[in-house]
Amino acid sequence: MKSPIAILFLLIIGLNSFSQVVCYHDDPNRYIPEKQADYKHISAWMSIDTNTRAFLARVEFLLQTTRTDVDTLKLLTPGFDFSSVKLDGQPARWQIKGENLQVLLPRRRSIGSEHRLELEYKVLKSPELHFVGWNDSTFTMRRQIWAHRPFSWLPFVNDRLTMDFHITFSSRYQVFSNGVRVGVKKNKDGTSTWHYQMKREHPFFSTALIIGKYHWKSFKASNGLPVELWYYPDRAANVESTYMLMDEMIRFCEEEFGVPYPYELYRQAPVADYLYAGMETTTSTVFGDYLHIDPRAFWERNYVNVNVHEFIHQWFGNYLSHLRHTDVWLTESFATYYAKLFERKYFGEDYYQWERQKEYQRMLSAGKLDEYAIADSRGGIDRWYPKGSLVLDYLRDQMGDADFRKSIRLYLTKHANSEVWTYDLRKAIYEATGRSMDAFFDQWIERGGEPHYVIDYEDYGMSLLMRVRQTQKLAATRPVFKDWLVFEVFFLDATSKTYRFWNDDTLSYYILPKEGNILYLRFNPGDRMPATFTFNRSVYERLDQYLNAKRLLDRYEALVSLRDEPTESKREFYLMNAYKNAHPLVRAELLEQLKNDSAAESIALFGQSLSDSDVMVRRAALQRLGPHHFPTLKEQTVACLADTSYSNIIAALDALAHLDPANMNQYLNKTSHERGFPGLNVRIAWLKHTIKAGKNEFLSELTDYCSGRYDFRTRMNAINVVSELELWNEQIVHELIDAAMHWNFRLAPVATEALRKATQNAVASEIIRKQLAAFAENENAIKLRANLIGN
Repeated sequence: MKSPIAILFLLIIGLNSFSQVVCYHDDPNRYIPEKQADYKHISAWMSIDTNTRAFLARVEFLLQTTRTDVDTLKLLTPGFDFSSVKLDGQPARWQIKGENLQVLLPRRRSIGSEHRLELEYKVLKSPELHFVGWNDSTFTMRRQIWAHRPFSWLPFVNDRLTMDFHITFSSRYQVFSNGVRVGVKKNKDGTSTWHYQMKREHPFFSTALIIGKYHWKSFKASNGLPVELWYYPDRAANVESTYMLMDEMIRFCEEEFGVPYPYELYRQAPVADYLYAGMETTTSTVFGDYLHIDPRAFWERNYVNVNVHEFIHQWFGNYLSHLRHTDVWLTESFATYYAKLFERKYFGEDYYQWERQKEYQRMLSAGKLDEYAIADSRGGIDRWYPKGSLVLDYLRDQMGDADFRKSIRLYLTKHANSEVWTYDLRKAIYEATGRSMDAFFDQWIERGGEPHYVIDYEDYGMSLLMRVRQTQKLAATRPVFKDWLVFEVFFLDATSKTYRFWNDDTLSYYILPKEGNILYLRFNPGDRMPATFTFNRSVYERLDQYLNAKRLLDRYEALVSLRDEPTESKREFYLMNAYKNAHPLVRAELLEQLKNDSAAESIALFGQSLSDSDVMVRRAALQRLGPHHFPTLKEQTVACLADTSYSNIIAALDALAHLDPANMNQYLNKTSHERGFPGLNVRIAWLKHTIKAGKNEFLSELTDYCSGRYDFRTRMNAINVVSELELWNEQIVHELIDAAMHWNFRLAPVATEALRKATQNAVASEIIRKQLAAFAENENAIKLRANLIGN
């Protein structure tokens, strides 16, 4: 037998290291933006004409000059119609150039001189000020006006300032904005003027305006912070299920960051047809009303993660705002990371591990498209959010909990009420702990890509010779990764030992001593390093990992690695531990691999899963039922028509339509009273199966749900059914065209794809052509026509 030490020595001598000159992506937004002046305060008096969609305003900026070489103020004002521009009380010299208002400063000026810029203007149909429901004469759709950023309705400057807003609107509506609500003045003409004041400077881009019909619940958090939870009057019963754990979030953040909440109060409100899940604006969060949930909708998608994510932005995003687009990760990665930690505290370790698994999948999906870094303005949401969150997990692992906390506290306090870039965080870590994490930032944050390791090993009796290869594509911008590799060895006596090896080459060998009878090996335990790997091990080692691993992700990883193994070779092992593995991540994977298995034991597992107390386990079973399950599990499947979860009712209807179509009317009768949430999801699924059963009298109801009388989620659900069933007629095409030209970027693509499918039908295609011709001068219609049927 050859000595493994001799083999290792010879291999090391023979290997050539892969060396590259590191040259990172040339991010076009890596430069610090120019600052022309220091804007201190904005006062604005605003009103809105809902008939013409006109926004009317008088705005006053107080500013100081900071440079002698700047003779012109530039403000972003796309589509603004100015009636007056004054500087220091006198008519100013000004012009519109492109989308900017340019105002000449006095010829005689000095650094630090103060000026007052007064503007009066109107904006027609601002693209950022969304009017919802005002075209619906039936008043089915909520009437709202909202904006989560100030672009295109307030003159924009990229600065931090204080604010006074005076918004005048009909007294039948409530007005929501940033800062302290100083007062609400009733006017004689039936309007009210709402005065909001930001006493502390904040990033001007983080400004919101909402007008709608609301109530709010006020309370003081355990730290004394005043909180307002706005809600729809008809959803008063949803306040607790929507805003659950709000006080706990406040406590968690202050304890975790070591810095008190930085503003005087906190409020949040839902809005209709919202483009995102939520958006932080200073002191005031805006979120989609599809998260204003009833208790049954909690497991469709609840507001907890979004709620705490946006609240964290009050520190990471507002208290400290990122300086360059390159540094957006400082805002989003931290909010994603700490929201995950909050859920870990209140929902448990397995929930946290499941969230990490989702983050991994999104990171890998991004890596298939490009290899931009986290700290790159082109990195995209799957890098700024999930990958950044994973990297912060890993950074905390490297630093230790105490040093990580100390660094974050210094970072927040040192840069309070200012703009930051990535260097500021690196410097704070050094100043707080003495640690240089430059190599970590260089490799994991400012460089793109992830390592992929391929691991093999040979058993030499007293030791294992581990061979590790890095097989990801290497380039000047992506040299070999240099980091510690972690192996966990699990022994037959239920003990374990961890080994760490430094890795800095494309091919490396390590000797791992055998200190007992090995059950299985685990590389990168808990998937703490944001890397992918292929670990070539026997089927029995992977089965042992599934049966014995304590971490959820370790068990799940073992199962995934066994997907291609024959069912007969793994069924017995799977079922030995199946009932202990009740977490939906692992159970869903088990059910997926056993879904075609007709063995009685596998069918019994499906039966237990259909009756499981966990909503997601029941859903996993419903979505994988086959004909061989149904004779035995019919009763349990039918029972799911009364499930507490709306999505599970839909899954049960879909399963029964496939497995027992002869009795479908009976199942439809059992669920005819259900509406669902969000987007009337159960009712629309019920309509799909009812119309498929030949009851065309319900087509008008489905058509109505496609219309602008309903929120975008309801419309999307209805449009998907219309497209699936190919229900084309004049009215449906009209609603699809309206939806395809809508400003909501989630709704429009769904309607466009439905229309594209309709063009394959000769009759429907002609209807589309005629209706689009009626929008001869409409720019959106011209683009849609070119997209669907050419010019």
